[in-house]
Amino acid sequence: MSSCEKCWSESGIHGSYFELIKRIPACTPEEQAGHKAGICSKCTRKTIHQYTGECMACKET
Repeated sequence: MSSCEKCWSESGIHGSYFELIKRIPACTPEEQAGHKAGICSKCTRKTIHQYTGECMACKET
């Protein structure tokens, strides 16, 4: 499972990644994928995780 890049980057300020990922509403798949995300060929969204290559929207790799 890929980490949420938005929560991971904010955890340096907030102090707890695990508390941030519990928040509701959750981050969008685009936010979870990170700034350098790629475009998924299946769902056509910019949601390919910048490090793992997993689509954060449709979970394709």
